[in-house]
Amino acid sequence: MAPKVPPPAQVVKFEGRIDYPIEQVVDDWGLTPEHQEAYVELFRRKLAAAGLWRPEHDYYTIRRFLRARTYDFDRAQKMWSDHQEWRDQHKVDTLLQDFYFNERDKFLAAYPQGYHKLDKMGRPCYIQLISKINVPAVMACTDEERMFKFHVQEYERCVKVIMPIASRLANRKIDQTFGIMDVRGIGTAALSSAVRKMLTLFTKTDQDNYPEMLGHICIINAPAVFRMVWSLVKGYIDIRTQQKIEILGPNYMDTLLKHMDIDSIPEFLGGKSKGTLLDDVGPWSDPPLLASMGIDVEALRMGDLASTLPNGPYWMGSAVGGAAAPAAAGAATMARGAASFGRPEGEVDGSGFLTPQGSIALRSGSQVGASARHDGPGTHAPASQSAQLAAVQQLNTAAESRARLLMERVRALEAQVPAQLERIRANQATPTPRDGSTRAAPEGTLLNRVEVLEDALVTVMEVQEALISQLQEQQQEHTRVLADTQRRTGELEAKAAKACCCIM
Repeated sequence: MAPKVPPPAQVVKFEGRIDYPIEQVVDDWGLTPEHQEAYVELFRRKLAAAGLWRPEHDYYTIRRFLRARTYDFDRAQKMWSDHQEWRDQHKVDTLLQDFYFNERDKFLAAYPQGYHKLDKMGRPCYIQLISKINVPAVMACTDEERMFKFHVQEYERCVKVIMPIASRLANRKIDQTFGIMDVRGIGTAALSSAVRKMLTLFTKTDQDNYPEMLGHICIINAPAVFRMVWSLVKGYIDIRTQQKIEILGPNYMDTLLKHMDIDSIPEFLGGKSKGTLLDDVGPWSDPPLLASMGIDVEALRMGDLASTLPNGPYWMGSAVGGAAAPAAAGAATMARGAASFGRPEGEVDGSGFLTPQGSIALRSGSQVGASARHDGPGTHAPASQSAQLAAVQQLNTAAESRARLLMERVRALEAQVPAQLERIRANQATPTPRDGSTRAAPEGTLLNRVEVLEDALVTVMEVQEALISQLQEQQQEHTRVLADTQRRTGELEAKAAKACCCIM
């Protein structure tokens, strides 16, 4: 489980926007709803004092960033500040209005991914077909900058459009997704350095800017080698993250049905729901349903959630300036962007600009070994703080050691079949590097361990292919020797028959 967090020094009520009641459960960090609310409010005050909070920053968004840094105020503020700078740098606030990804269909054909309905908890279901990624086709239809913009744009659509609609249907806050990753037939070709570089960029973007949005993920059609590697390395990942990930073989349906109804699982995965990933099937793409609920999708894209909240946003306390705050915030958000949302003039249709989200499934806002200390108002006993910091340092040291140990085992495995591996790599268009150059995350972090897992998986698959190649060569040699022996035997038999005839 996640490191337990001590209760806050002050128990205070949140003074800001909160669209749905706080769920009455103790969270993974051992905090009651009252303690969670106090932490969020104390952090909001800290952000406000630093000029980093605006009225549209709601309770649940602030809480996600706090949880991503184990309720550590200083580290969460650094993450929040970096995120706001990133949004300004990439003009993320208006990306849904300003950017039109007209190569969407070709891109999704080469990199199949997208949303498809909801799981039993009301969370949007996001599906990826990793083994079908075709990097040359991806790069032929777009470039890295536009692909990155599309990826971020779809996260914004998830936050501003899909999740508010899902929340309205569930009548509670939905701020996480359910993922399905199909790795059927995955091999070294699907995990080439180009693919891994692309996934690493997406994963880091997700982790830094959209933390704590993965609720659960099922990795289906995992080959035996994938499951073997996972069993070896899952001990290096914190328990909370392990519990979010299920590795399933080809007989995955019974487990999948625990999370989704058969009518929500797409036909291409064995369910009864029609539509492909290009179709973006879900309530967010159902105009009659949205009209019956009075939901204005165009307004949602501009950040105005009013149509999904029948009673309007729920504002607490006086920090937002009283009853005038919702109208002021709504006017500010509605003033952003044009109605075309980046679509060229004449191409806006009745269905709106709905595109699937592009993201890597193994994203998580939490870090193994994150500090459990509380740096907000009030102090704790120095001895307790020192003990917590020492425990954190010990966890970080152990994580780094385990990562290095895993890579040593990988290198030892490689050394057993060097000739075969070199032959495989020589035939690859983009050989997988072994110098760690594709790893962007600091050593010891969760993302680093995921990258180590990818390296280990690639290596095991290469070894498997090398051994298969070796066996095939041996079989070919055996066949050649057998054929040669049969030929020689035939020649000898023929000579013996002639000699016999001569004697007679």
